[in-house]
Amino acid sequence: MPTRRQFLSAASATLAATPLGRHHPLFAQTQTPLLAPYLADVNGDGVIDDRDRAILEQALFAQRGYDITAADGYEHRADVFGRGLVDRASVDAGLSSLDLYQNSGIRPNRPITVAWHYGWYNDLDRPPGWQTVRYKGGDYFSYDPVVEPEFHRLKNEIGVTVDALSWIPVRQNKDNQSNYRSAFLKASNVDTRHVCLLYESTIALPFTGDRIDFIRSDVQRNFREDFREMALFFKEIRDETPANIFTLDNRPVLFIFGTHTWGQLPVLSGNFWAIDVLLYEAREIFKDIYGAPPYIVGEEMYLSATGEFADDRLRRTQNFDAIHVYHHASNLKRGMVASIQMSASYIENQVRILRRTYDAVAAVKNRFTQNNIHVIPNLSPGFAKPAHPTLLLGRSGYADFMKLLVQVHEQYHLQKTWRQALGTTQLPAPVYIVGSWNEEFEGHCVFPFEFNFSVPNVTQQGWDLAMPIKEVFGWNHYAHRP
Repeated sequence: MPTRRQFLSAASATLAATPLGRHHPLFAQTQTPLLAPYLADVNGDGVIDDRDRAILEQALFAQRGYDITAADGYEHRADVFGRGLVDRASVDAGLSSLDLYQNSGIRPNRPITVAWHYGWYNDLDRPPGWQTVRYKGGDYFSYDPVVEPEFHRLKNEIGVTVDALSWIPVRQNKDNQSNYRSAFLKASNVDTRHVCLLYESTIALPFTGDRIDFIRSDVQRNFREDFREMALFFKEIRDETPANIFTLDNRPVLFIFGTHTWGQLPVLSGNFWAIDVLLYEAREIFKDIYGAPPYIVGEEMYLSATGEFADDRLRRTQNFDAIHVYHHASNLKRGMVASIQMSASYIENQVRILRRTYDAVAAVKNRFTQNNIHVIPNLSPGFAKPAHPTLLLGRSGYADFMKLLVQVHEQYHLQKTWRQALGTTQLPAPVYIVGSWNEEFEGHCVFPFEFNFSVPNVTQQGWDLAMPIKEVFGWNHYAHRP
């Protein structure tokens, strides 16, 4: 029995050499591109069959328009190239791919896409120059029960699976969690969303200089309290709302921002023993409330293609189930340059960073589970933060960037480290971060925009970062799955 990879290689060669048996593209002079199996699963039910074919055959020439609400008759599931219309090329590609996959035994496994979601917008005063992105629907309140259902619908359309809710303790932000309760979790379509948390540790915990000193009693007290409160918030979402908890290894996923600031250096200091002890205690506190410990994703990715994976990163990483980086441009410092293009050299550097990270954690095990460390790549678009270099890109460049990093991740991490676990509860599907949904002061919002300082040449009337996600990953198939 040929492997999936062997089958696809042979099938691609056949596709290039001979006409397909069931569908003959209208424009025979150009080769019809082959879609990934999960893109051919047009209705998103996890099976490739005639129900997908029926959607494609009935959707030809439907156009979306560029407004927040799609035009009548537009079938977003059939817009496989993210162009805002279902043209002949889209239908040909879909039908040809269906011909290839339908009886192959291949089960499509649509990747899981995560975006940061913020609930801190309490007024409409977004100072010019500080706000580097504006939502195409205009400025809004995070407690507005009208805007969040609109957000949920758009995320499902363009292909964002999981909302990582930025979580800040009440002692630092009295409105953050109440805003989620008032709007995000009250939305009529919140049952289509999967939710996890992004713990803002650099806001929640006090600094000593530029580090968080885990020997300080107030840091330890706040950390324990925050894990207790996050467990209660997860439990509330699970038990009292229709929203779905995003889990890996049957545990609720908890991203943490800024773990690279944890612990006074050097590593031999008592700080790192304190981190180990405190994370053990925090996991137990969380487990007692929620019923399972959290699946913790620390921010410990490489930021450079040179040098060593520092000892402090390796030491902290042993406490985490997975690692990520908040944005791949996090190492762009004030005063470097005015702007940087997401050029071929920039992308090549990101590939090198990813591969070095895979190599660095290959021998590291989580000290609680003894599982391998899961690396979750960040596929965010550009970056535009006041007083920092602006990372510029365009619609096609963003799509190409994501496609390349997905290919690298599959080849060098998933196939090597997670082949046996992929498709199980430990790792149901590949996981990727696609940026923030609504961080309006850093430019990596993927919602449709009125303006975005990181996109100098707008070609899709503000959908330039949303539609590439749809092109690469398809619409959110998990909107109607548990």
